[in-house]
Amino acid sequence: MNPFSTKTYKGPEYFIDREKETEKLLDAINSERNLTLFSHHRFGKTMLIQHVFSKLDNRKYQPIFVDLFATRNMVHFTQKLTEVLYDRKIILDNGFNKMLGSLGASMTFDPLSGNPEINFHLSNRESIIKSLPEMFKQMIKTKKAVVVAFDEFQELASYDEDITEALIRTIMQEFPQITFLFSGSRKSLMKEIFTNANRPFFQSTQMMELHEIDRDIYAREVFTMLEKNKKRFDEEVIYRILDETYCHTGFTQMMLSRIFSESEEKIDDFIYEQVWYDILEDYKAMAREQEFLLPSLQWKTLLAVAREEFVKAPQSREFSLKYNLSAPSSMARSIKALLDKGLIIECGDKGLRVYNVFIQKNLQKLYYS
Repeated sequence: MNPFSTKTYKGPEYFIDREKETEKLLDAINSERNLTLFSHHRFGKTMLIQHVFSKLDNRKYQPIFVDLFATRNMVHFTQKLTEVLYDRKIILDNGFNKMLGSLGASMTFDPLSGNPEINFHLSNRESIIKSLPEMFKQMIKTKKAVVVAFDEFQELASYDEDITEALIRTIMQEFPQITFLFSGSRKSLMKEIFTNANRPFFQSTQMMELHEIDRDIYAREVFTMLEKNKKRFDEEVIYRILDETYCHTGFTQMMLSRIFSESEEKIDDFIYEQVWYDILEDYKAMAREQEFLLPSLQWKTLLAVAREEFVKAPQSREFSLKYNLSAPSSMARSIKALLDKGLIIECGDKGLRVYNVFIQKNLQKLYYS
């Protein structure tokens, strides 16, 4: 089996580092502290939570993982949570039927697959919202300590209902027996939700930011995985992969996964160049189409950031003159728009860079005018 996962958590033997982060999360859970985990997209938040859940004693803890990415309102939120509770058999049949009744929902079975389908009626939106606490009341009837992880929690900020954050915050207060983990991949929005004094979640949780895995630690663990799988490799090629992908977990793992599966005898410079070329070709059209999707200044700004690799002062006169950009006020709006769209990200002291490593490398090859 390919040891470099790009989609799902395969187990502790395939999980790279994050020892300090794992201990921090476990300590929060054991101490019954609610915690907010945030980072840029594809830094491994979801797998970290699943890794932490795998370490919990199943006799004592009941972990519940809910992905909110595709949800758009409280009805979707409730439906997603209900489906997870049913799939995991966390609530006994009688309690589950009672809960469905209070939510005005019904359950049917797909005639072809036999899979259950839980149906909510949008006309019952108000009653669904009012009955939501019943779900958490049923959860705590288990003898185990309940830990609920809401992934992509920033989606609540764009829900149809204005009271969403206040409602979930109230539930969190009403059920102190439950430990809540909130994770999100839009750093600025997650910080706004949990650090703005005018919002319900202000200073209500422990905050934890996920960063890149240390380059040398990453390399050592990759070496170990390759050796276990009896794969010959050139150490410098592994370091090159880590450097070219900035140890940005999702992109690094994609490159490692491809190079592992496509190399026959040894991972060397030849196979690296071949795989790297193929991946960039896969993203070539996506990079090129940005010119037609973005306003002119945003496109030129994106291209300039890609050329620089990292930009510490994007509104500086020097940067604007070098790439024939606009005035500071216009540049500020352009940078904010690209950040909001997730096309560029903030990398601490290094400055801004294009989010998608493979798109960045393609943009660097385009003619700039």
